Amino acid sequence: MGLFPYLNDPPVFLVAFAFAVFGLVVHNLFQAYLADRYGDTVPRRYGFLSLDLKVHLEPLGLVFLLLLGFGWPRTVPTNLPGRKGAMVALMGPLGFFVAAFLYGLLARFLPYPFGEGLLLAQRLMLLHAAIYLFPVPPLDGAKALYAVGGYEARRFLEQLAAYGPLGFILIFLVLSYTGVTGAVVQGLAGFLATLYRVIGL
Repeated sequence: MGLFPYLNDPPVFLVAFAFAVFGLVVHNLFQAYLADRYGDTVPRRYGFLSLDLKVHLEPLGLVFLLLLGFGWPRTVPTNLPGRKGAMVALMGPLGFFVAAFLYGLLARFLPYPFGEGLLLAQRLMLLHAAIYLFPVPPLDGAKALYAVGGYEARRFLEQLAAYGPLGFILIFLVLSYTGVTGAVVQGLAGFLATLYRVIGL
């Protein structure tokens, strides 16, 4: 679990960690870009359209990325309700998926340790894309549902959010150990493989 098992191969570990961290930035850039396109100036005002790591990265999220293979960036501030808010939220998992696609593409052409590190980072990005789709606060799936859902859906999400980080971590572990997360990751990996075949790889 996490990246620590790869410490016995430091070059691969460093490449994988660096690109996984960049994937967190890509997640935010995708959300900030669409929010900006929709006319929400808040992400731009707070620097979320830049590549400034201090803006995007959350130290505790990086620690969990090392420990569990799953981390999180700072939240992109937006003020968009309804369908636009849901679309902005779902751009986050899409950003992870696009990062996974690009990492797998680059891994085909780069030697050790970049190829191996990129493939590991690709797996981590698929894991993030899968998890962030779940409607569990504070994940993007929950934000999308909150934006378009009715009163009962919002009330349910608020009850889940009341458990705070501990509740989220517990749900994350349950989903992981029951195989739910793995099934979603496999589905995304299959779609990724189809895309590679379409472009002749």
